Amino acid sequence: MNLPRIIDTKEFQSLDFIASLCSHIPNKSEQMVRYVGFYSNVSRGKLKKQGSCQSDYVIEDDLHNKSCSKSWARLIKKIYEVDPLLCSKCKGQMRIIAFIEDYKVIKKILDYLGIYEFKRHRPPPKKFAVADSFDDYAQNDHIDCDYADF
Repeated sequence: MNLPRIIDTKEFQSLDFIASLCSHIPNKSEQMVRYVGFYSNVSRGKLKKQGSCQSDYVIEDDLHNKSCSKSWARLIKKIYEVDPLLCSKCKGQMRIIAFIEDYKVIKKILDYLGIYEFKRHRPPPKKFAVADSFDDYAQNDHIDCDYADF
């Protein structure tokens, strides 16, 4: 059964709208969200003492990850109009055999192939000229608001 939606509208003056909008912004170091029920600190503490606390870890669904991993190449091809699995040299179709995420392994492979040289840490920034080296005009550059014409 479809019930009609009742939409409550309210008209504001400009300053009243800004005031009502700002009422939702918390003051500095003020907490707006209060947890009640299962998520409150009291109930989580009781569950922890009983030993029936649920795990904080989330196990991801492998089926979802597999469907995502199949579609990434299709999305890149659709957006950038370039097939990421097409070899730029021989125009042959490539396939992914592994995902390497370890920094040391990646560096070792790239060093062996001579493809990429890891940059060393950049040097510390150079010291800028001290304020004494500027002329008097630049040091005393300010606007006296009592005499300024706006």
